[in-house]
Amino acid sequence: MVDAPDEDVEFRSAIKEVFLRYPEAQRKYALASLDLENRMKIDFDKEVGVSRVEGRKIITEFRDRESVIRMQLCLKWNFDYTQCLHWEEAPE
Repeated sequence: MVDAPDEDVEFRSAIKEVFLRYPEAQRKYALASLDLENRMKIDFDKEVGVSRVEGRKIITEFRDRESVIRMQLCLKWNFDYTQCLHWEEAPE
């Protein structure tokens, strides 16, 4: 198992306290890093991740926000819930 990064310790401790205060949320939510998206230079103002499930795989593509017109369910929000960063296509 990879150790947690040494950076942002205070922030992660505060998040841990919230999860301990709301144990029912522990199986619904997780703290996710945007490291991969940052390495890919994803501009979330212009692009959004769109995922679909294929067997035991989650396939994510980044698309122009304006081109995503199907019904969507938001999976990841930005820090203040003003912008969806990652959608799942709703079942037909």
